[in-house]
Amino acid sequence: MEQLGPTDPRQVGPYILMGRLGAGGMGAVYLGRSAGGRSVAVKVIRPELAEDGAFRARFRHEVAAAGRVSGAFTASVVDADTEAATPWMATAFVVGVPLQRAVTTHGPLPEETVRTLAAGLAEALDEVHRAGLIHRDLKPANVMLALDGPHVIDFGISRAADGTGLTTTGSVIGSAPYMSPEQAMGAQLGPASDVFSLGSTLAYAALGAHLFGDGAGAAVLFRVVNTEPDLSGLPHGIRHLVTACLAKNPAHRPTPRQLVELVERIGRPAGEGGWLPQAVAADVLGVRQLLIALPKAPPLPPVPPELPPGAAPQGAGSGRRPGRRAVLLGVGGVLAAAGAAGAVALLGDRGGAAGAGGTPAAGASGTPVPLVRPSGADVAEAKPLWQVTQASPSAQVLCADGVTVCVSLQHIWGVDDSGRTKWTLDDITAGGVFAIDPNTPCLVARADGGRLYIPVGTGSLGPGAGVLGAVKVAGTQLLSITLADGKIDWKAPLEQTNTTGEAFFAGIRDGKAYLLGAGDGKDHGILPTGSHVWAVDLAARRTLWFHGEDTLMVQSALLPGGDRLMVTNFDELRALDATGAVAWSRKLMAFGIAAAGGYFLAPDVQGTVTAVDPKDGGPAWTLGGVVIPSLRGGGLATGEDGKVVYFLGKDTDGGVSLATVDPANGRTGWRAPLPLDDPEAKFLGARLLYADGTVYRMGPDAVLWALDPANGKPRWKYSGLKGQDPTRLAWAAGAGRLCVSDTATETVTALPAKGA
Repeated sequence: MEQLGPTDPRQVGPYILMGRLGAGGMGAVYLGRSAGGRSVAVKVIRPELAEDGAFRARFRHEVAAAGRVSGAFTASVVDADTEAATPWMATAFVVGVPLQRAVTTHGPLPEETVRTLAAGLAEALDEVHRAGLIHRDLKPANVMLALDGPHVIDFGISRAADGTGLTTTGSVIGSAPYMSPEQAMGAQLGPASDVFSLGSTLAYAALGAHLFGDGAGAAVLFRVVNTEPDLSGLPHGIRHLVTACLAKNPAHRPTPRQLVELVERIGRPAGEGGWLPQAVAADVLGVRQLLIALPKAPPLPPVPPELPPGAAPQGAGSGRRPGRRAVLLGVGGVLAAAGAAGAVALLGDRGGAAGAGGTPAAGASGTPVPLVRPSGADVAEAKPLWQVTQASPSAQVLCADGVTVCVSLQHIWGVDDSGRTKWTLDDITAGGVFAIDPNTPCLVARADGGRLYIPVGTGSLGPGAGVLGAVKVAGTQLLSITLADGKIDWKAPLEQTNTTGEAFFAGIRDGKAYLLGAGDGKDHGILPTGSHVWAVDLAARRTLWFHGEDTLMVQSALLPGGDRLMVTNFDELRALDATGAVAWSRKLMAFGIAAAGGYFLAPDVQGTVTAVDPKDGGPAWTLGGVVIPSLRGGGLATGEDGKVVYFLGKDTDGGVSLATVDPANGRTGWRAPLPLDDPEAKFLGARLLYADGTVYRMGPDAVLWALDPANGKPRWKYSGLKGQDPTRLAWAAGAGRLCVSDTATETVTALPAKGA
């Protein structure tokens, strides 16, 4: 969502415009809010087109067409004025994200999600066709993914099924990759044309690419009409469904109602867990949180499109910088969600793990040493100390002496060494929520010196003076909790306006806590934007300093024994000194940053780690061939003395090795090939931990490995979570155990460091 510019209207009809959602050939679409608090999507025709009779007639047609459809899976018209000087139409605002954005950001959707998508879109088309209309432009950009199912939007080029309308036979209007053959040839259209478009849309959702390829529109339309697409990459459960939709002869395609019945026979996934993948659902929740938090009138902060690094926006030039999501409000969770979305984009490139890891090590004579990879079959299976199921998923676990801390949205549990609950702290007692998204593993708390430190969001949003007045928010406190009994020791408030909460606990160093949050603390005359770092003196129990920026800082690294904190917004590094002032900044795309050996360590998307001098930001050394960090970070693990860093390197046989580097000078040490991962598992990236004289690795199949830090040999493995989504697993190690929280099953498992 973009902030309103100087030429954008502030009010249309009875609706105050909060920000721009997008723009098209006819005009712009805004998020509007009525005096009663209802959110709507307002389409406003461009001023120069309002004087064009043909465009005004087309807009009248769109309003009439959309008004005839009122199904559960379409966005209904709630208001319009087609005769105004600047015509407009308001439709129900769908709390969701476009299918095209979801696939671009998070990759293809799983089979069960595509099945539900097929049924929902078919039901929507059934409503459209029963209203006597043909949509004619069903495509991923016109499908919104919401928690209650998919919704079809934009009836801008729809027409009556009886052939009446603004266009005539022989005209070709639509989006080439999703047109039916008869539409591509300008022939008479019937409802079956939408079914063909549905098949292409489902294929895009499952494959992440246009079924009939890219390129010039004429070339794409030629393939639509004359070639059969390759459907071999589609999951078996939906392949025949898509095949039926893509029949060249319209008479051979199923009706939308028949498609719904077909999906019912195949079987939909259970509804209890939600139909969307966790990452997409988190984005939808961010939109919902935005609507909850909006005041009555100020425009929203800018939200550029999210794109993988190096990808240009559709229809744009060859820009190579990734989009970055601006802060979407809420107590910390949106900032974390933005970091997760950026991480997903970074992980889309698997080609960065070559270089140093691409060839076997050379022997003394210079002859390459053959790669000998161990088998994991003979590695001992660990036995859990305990496994418990909790009332809600824990987004974070921490291991401390005598207690495992589990943090959920509304509770913190202290679990003893036998797996029994030792104490519980709820959000009411704490005075605020602990984590915004319980299904997304994140670092919101830290343990130090027998205490647990965690921020809670306590404030609420409210408008300042006037409709467009500033928003004042100050509702964050840092809690100190005694680990032995779960009692609140003290609270330190963040007395800073124009902030919306803490999202990430950077760490504790020399008695000072550092947290990343949303809102830069400045009065922009709109909702809080940007982000901040909050430094707290734990002994004095007060704010040490506050640093705000209009950019989105998503990750940080603390340098042990130094006075610098490094933050990143994915494409720029910035160091803050002991007073919170910017010491230096450097353009470098990095994710999963860390600190060791007197340097900050910044991995990039090509698999190269740069050691950054904390004094001036200059490069000290680089190391190639490093497997990029996973969605949850943890690509680099530092030994307890800080003199060795463990990383994963990609090998020529498709596997990975555990390797070491001296962070003080960049010299590599030993390299140990690890057992091959499940070839069916999705790419995860590197996820490592070091504690208790053990290197832990989480595989892409969620198998956990304990490795010898002296030589990389496996000590034990744990397969009890195999098959689970590793991005849904929060983990921590220390105090002689490894603890893992599965947010999907709401279970927490504790494993002994020795594996027995």
